[in-house]
Amino acid sequence: MKDLTIIMPFLNEENEPYETIKSIYSTCNTKRFDIIAIDDCSPQKYDFGKFPDVKYIRNHTRSGVDACRQMGAEIANTPYLFIIDAHMRFRPDDWLNKTIECLKREPTTAWCTVCVGLGYGTMDINKNKGKYHGADMLFVAASVNKNRPSRECLEPKWTSAKPGLEYEIPCILGANYGFTKEWFNHIRGLKGLKSWGSSEPFLSLKTYMAGGKCKIRTDIEIGHKFRDNAPYTTQIGDLYYNKIYICKTLFPDEFGQKIINCLPKDTNFSKAQAMIEENKNFIEESRKYYKGIFVSSIYDYCKKFNINLPS
Repeated sequence: MKDLTIIMPFLNEENEPYETIKSIYSTCNTKRFDIIAIDDCSPQKYDFGKFPDVKYIRNHTRSGVDACRQMGAEIANTPYLFIIDAHMRFRPDDWLNKTIECLKREPTTAWCTVCVGLGYGTMDINKNKGKYHGADMLFVAASVNKNRPSRECLEPKWTSAKPGLEYEIPCILGANYGFTKEWFNHIRGLKGLKSWGSSEPFLSLKTYMAGGKCKIRTDIEIGHKFRDNAPYTTQIGDLYYNKIYICKTLFPDEFGQKIINCLPKDTNFSKAQAMIEENKNFIEESRKYYKGIFVSSIYDYCKKFNINLPS
């Protein structure tokens, strides 16, 4: 049996999934991995036949990035998972063995790597646009940007590097993170989220509140193509829904409501609220489940990382 499954969802990525997989193969001197490539209903059909460790799944209808990631985690038959996007580049820095070693040593930790910014003219990891070391958590912006209201609360924000080979971070970020499958299942992974958005806060907050940690390994650097626009659309209502869902399942009522109150009360908010009402039984069941596994509160998390509470 292999040790680790790499989960790679994609939609309308043209040749990038091939290039990402080629980069994985060219930087690994071991075949301790499987790859699950989940095509979320792209017009172009892919053939990964020349890559023996790739399982290709093609959705007939669009499920969304996070649903695809969850699907991959459920299908995987290895003890360790590694979640990536389909526009990544890897270094020959023994990243696979290091990741497996970290997960084996700390099975309740979500492990993140350094994210190397690529794109805007080059995918050469040696000609990058900067390096990013995990994220801080923003619950509510001091002054909400009216042009990006859904991105100014309950959001990860890139943080500065700190000394050390590995250390704790408030939030994973960069589509470059690993979990043991057992821990991913214990915190229920990405179940409940719609489409895309807020996945890193969701996974990170649940990890900490369930008694785990989020850490970065600074000697692993993975390139990630940054772009102005994704090659697919995401409904703003889904972005709002995910934030409201997190508030209603993970947080005390008063804490969560303060964040919800920061979202603009427009048609997208109304759509999100309607979906919340449709799923109220699932949301209540999820809230009870998390209450049963959490060993610390959101207030403990904020105190640990000196994060401002919503006022």
